[in-house]
Amino acid sequence: MNFRFADPWLLTGVVLPLVVLLWPMPRGGRAFAPTPLAMSVLRPSRGPLLHRVLLAAGLLALVVAAARPQYGQVITERSQAGRDLALVIDLSGSMQVDDLQDADGSRSDRLAGVMRAARTFVEGRGDDRVGLVFFGDTALTSCPLTYDHDTVVQFLERTERQQRSLWAEGKEGLLGGNTNLGLGLGTALKSLRDAKALGRAIILITDGVDSRQLRNWIDPLVAARQADRLGVNVYGIGVGNPQGTYTLDGGFGRKVLKRVPGELLPDLSRLQAITSLANGSAFTATDTTSLAEVFAKIDRLEPTPRTVRQRDDFADRHRWPLIIGLLLVALALTLEPRLRGIA
Repeated sequence: MNFRFADPWLLTGVVLPLVVLLWPMPRGGRAFAPTPLAMSVLRPSRGPLLHRVLLAAGLLALVVAAARPQYGQVITERSQAGRDLALVIDLSGSMQVDDLQDADGSRSDRLAGVMRAARTFVEGRGDDRVGLVFFGDTALTSCPLTYDHDTVVQFLERTERQQRSLWAEGKEGLLGGNTNLGLGLGTALKSLRDAKALGRAIILITDGVDSRQLRNWIDPLVAARQADRLGVNVYGIGVGNPQGTYTLDGGFGRKVLKRVPGELLPDLSRLQAITSLANGSAFTATDTTSLAEVFAKIDRLEPTPRTVRQRDDFADRHRWPLIIGLLLVALALTLEPRLRGIA
């Protein structure tokens, strides 16, 4: 809630009560001969000062009332009609590879880097509906399109915990250890059929080569053409450092570093072919900093359309200053004969 004046320029009228207060008006009694003698003998009267104070206070209240004091707030109305965005995230076994370097020089695995960057991206898309699809051998819609981004973040965090728990038990993970890119894309497209959305896009995040040997394998190029027919843009992020190393168990509690082999790196040419068919772009992320930068680029490529309107909800509060001002002026004029005294 805020306070303001509707016509603040009228406050320049405060000069008038200041003049009345500081400039005593000469009294007609000064022309009477005994007046100088009375002024020297009698104690000066405070009546004229009190009269000026009453009159100045009344005029000040009237000036404030004329400027129309108001109390209220500016209400911002924002339409919640942005884009529909689906994050399609690889959960294959290679996401355990810790070849990403953090800003502080520490080592991070691909899953941690992707989940952290995805959370930041989701939290910055306040007017968009965001959904989650995870894929490996199979694919599933973990979180349907929603404006409730806290729920999306919770699904990201819960999926990461479950995946790590299975890896710790020596299992492949929630959806298998391979990379079925086309199935991930096709699953995401099922929830992106609303043509009324102001924009639709898929952000495909992967770190491995497409696993064509799977029985349920879907050609990602076919899925990309379908995305183009539906008007859905596809952006790809290949996560992995071709010059990096990853940690291996060397036995007896020892950890050894080994160069990342080609089969544990994303197929960037394949990713570029997919995104070019769906009016998108492919990016590489070799560390956590570049991963955040890629998400920032996509954020700029898919700006959220915003409709913002502001309206004032203020109520006039001039009634009491007006009443007080009129009463004080009336009181000053009524008491003026009794307060004349000697100025």
